[in-house]
Amino acid sequence: MTHTVTSKLNKDARQHPNQSGVTFFVSLGEKNYNFRTKQSEYTNYEAALFAKENQVQFYSAKLVAGAVVSVTGTGLIIEPQTDSNYQPRLQIQDAKLTFVHSSDQPQQAPQQQAPQQQYQQPPQQQAPAPQSAPGMDDFDDGIPF
Repeated sequence: MTHTVTSKLNKDARQHPNQSGVTFFVSLGEKNYNFRTKQSEYTNYEAALFAKENQVQFYSAKLVAGAVVSVTGTGLIIEPQTDSNYQPRLQIQDAKLTFVHSSDQPQQAPQQQAPQQQYQQPPQQQAPAPQSAPGMDDFDDGIPF
């Protein structure tokens, strides 16, 4: 089963260099409303994102406090907390970064852009007025679907 979590980062991603690149650790939180207790509850997630070569610079620049990220993984592992005041954290397994937006940095455009073409709208043709079928004059066509 695939799990996707989208959250705003409260802190920069923690970085750990290794032999094949850098591992970025992000902490994500999700707020849900519990209808039984009538209170907001939080679920905390941890994800390890592996970056190689040119990904390292991108992740370093984008995985900063305030960025909105979406992480997808193949499963979740419950990590119990030693302090009973905190809920367990869920570790996202085989995590992949699927979306990132950092508001303090402008969106980067692709390096090479195809020349923009002017879109010309085809000439509109006047459709004939609909004719009602026999016996359908009283039909209510205000149904929204």
